[in-house]
Amino acid sequence: RKKSRPVLRPPRRREPGIGDSGRPPHARAMLCEDGAGLLVLTGAPEPTGAQSATLVAPQRMRFGGAEFELTVHRPSRLLLADIELVFRPDLAHAHKASGAGYPSRDAFLRERVLLIPLWQPATQDLSVISPEVSAERRQLCMNFVAWIAAVRAQLGGHWLDASDPRSGQAMFGTPTTATYNELDGLTQCLKYHFEPFGCCGIVIHPQWRYNAYPVTVFTTAPLLVLQAAIEAAAASVAAGALAPAAHVGAIADVGGDECA
Repeated sequence: RKKSRPVLRPPRRREPGIGDSGRPPHARAMLCEDGAGLLVLTGAPEPTGAQSATLVAPQRMRFGGAEFELTVHRPSRLLLADIELVFRPDLAHAHKASGAGYPSRDAFLRERVLLIPLWQPATQDLSVISPEVSAERRQLCMNFVAWIAAVRAQLGGHWLDASDPRSGQAMFGTPTTATYNELDGLTQCLKYHFEPFGCCGIVIHPQWRYNAYPVTVFTTAPLLVLQAAIEAAAASVAAGALAPAAHVGAIADVGGDECA
């Protein structure tokens, strides 16, 4: 759920959902637990022009002292077009580095780009504006940065970035003039309800409601490689080999109010 800001425009299309469960229609597919411990949806349909495909159902994990929930999706063609605009320079480089295994950049993007909505629970209603809520938002944002940086370090060169909640632009990579519409992406992939909030909107988590903060991550890593990187990052922190706070400096001024 996001604080009101220009990058959270109302979604261009509201796909038919099934209420507050947030469970996408194709989540009735078979669930298989792979070696990395995440439940992977098998038999899920391929993404279409306006419909994304869910590959990993909602999963909870811990990173240091923070709790996260993630899902993994193959974005629809419409959503993929937005992602390509926001991360164009780095996706072009990732395509070039992939070699000649794809007939075109579009084919590379359709086959390789994964979208990962990442949520954290909050102790307070984040739709409220107060010094206490702002402080919690800053901490949640720093937790996200630590997790993303730690997973990136385990990916062996595969591209991974996120939509910066301060700007809607690339968090780690080359910025462009385009901004990612996170409200559009979350409602399309997760089918969660949203409520208008000023000129923008708030996505409501089915369990945490308004006490939840999302950031969207994107990668071209194969699903199994991504899952192994997530497990390795969490294990490194649990073993004390990697301190989450060490990654916060990856983004300048991450503790600023605009991180909320």
